[in-house]
Amino acid sequence: MKTEIIRLADVINTILQSLVLVLIPNFCTKYRDKNSKLKLGLLIANFWLIITLRTYLVGSSSIGIILTHLVLILMGIIVFKKDSLGATISISIVYLFININTLIMSNLFLYFKGGIPTEKLEFAYIMITYVPYFIVDIFILLRKDLIYRIYLFVRSKNLSMMSLIITTVVADLVIAYNFIVYDIDNLIIKNIIFVMTGLFIIGIILYFASIEKKSKEIMLLNKELEEKINDLKKVKHDYGSQISYLYGLCLMGKYDKLTDSLKSIINGHDNIISEVEIYNNDSIISMIVNGIKHKGINIFVDEQASLEDINVSEMEIQRIVSNILNNSVTAMNEKGLIIVRTYYSLNSVVIKIQNNGPKIEDEIIDKIFDVGFTTKENSNKEHGLGLAIVKEIVERNNGKVSVSSNDTITEFIIKIPVKISV
Repeated sequence: MKTEIIRLADVINTILQSLVLVLIPNFCTKYRDKNSKLKLGLLIANFWLIITLRTYLVGSSSIGIILTHLVLILMGIIVFKKDSLGATISISIVYLFININTLIMSNLFLYFKGGIPTEKLEFAYIMITYVPYFIVDIFILLRKDLIYRIYLFVRSKNLSMMSLIITTVVADLVIAYNFIVYDIDNLIIKNIIFVMTGLFIIGIILYFASIEKKSKEIMLLNKELEEKINDLKKVKHDYGSQISYLYGLCLMGKYDKLTDSLKSIINGHDNIISEVEIYNNDSIISMIVNGIKHKGINIFVDEQASLEDINVSEMEIQRIVSNILNNSVTAMNEKGLIIVRTYYSLNSVVIKIQNNGPKIEDEIIDKIFDVGFTTKENSNKEHGLGLAIVKEIVERNNGKVSVSSNDTITEFIIKIPVKISV
């Protein structure tokens, strides 16, 4: 039976966890500046009530921990329904911190419990179990910016998001089996945990089986796409020959034959798609790409991060990206693929620009950001400035730029710190 001092520690811990589970999702999601203090206070009270009710109904059992996890996720989705994905991610991150702390501290207490005198057992229980809870909760509340960086990193990567959810469930099950090992749970709860473990394993197997199926479908689609690209290359070649033929007819003045030839070409190729755009024209990156002369090169844009989260002006972003793209296009001799990706790391927004052009040789790769360095003829000193400008802008904004190159791919990576207003 809990003593009064342990009950007090339990109440304080529940209040702190309620604060964390409301304020962190509020900070990470789109609600940061929208919820009033009164509404936040009511949400905190509701979360406290839920956690207290769970403790009253099922106690500190392993099934109670799992139920709390499920209820918290559902509450987060309901409360922050306009950004339920963000709420799920942020609550899972916080819950994982709490679970790791629970696993470590509970094992420490159970390990040392036998050597602690009975009269000091209560004090030891509070110091080993509850005090670390208080420290972790207060740390999370004070370092919301750190949690936010983790949140941005996870949200920008779908695999990381799923990995986070799986990790939190595994943490629940590890704690549950810890309770079973120390014989804290009764037989019914143990059987429930075994059933839940089996269902979880089945779910994981089905999830990865679906991923494998989708990957095979993507491989087939890529193969078909490659065949279509080859077909289009043949069509392009045919058009070149036909245009030359038409031009010859014009020079010879055979306009009647020119008309028949045009009709024949149109009827023979009326199912060709002229252009396909696979990126969002409203974004900064896409506007920059649309302003670049591609010269027959395919450019794909995948944006998972908002460039509004960095303290860099649109003009500077344009200079960074366009200079790298122009250099890539020039080096690729009018054929190949460029991929531009943006995503979050823990502290930065990352802009990654890849191309499958020729390798940058090892003896010059360390010099390409130097002012004036170029592989072109440069008697008038007009070349060798673009990448130097990129480096100067990035470093002025406390960022880093790097390049790597091999026979398959050349990759530029720009990292610029995330701006966070707490």
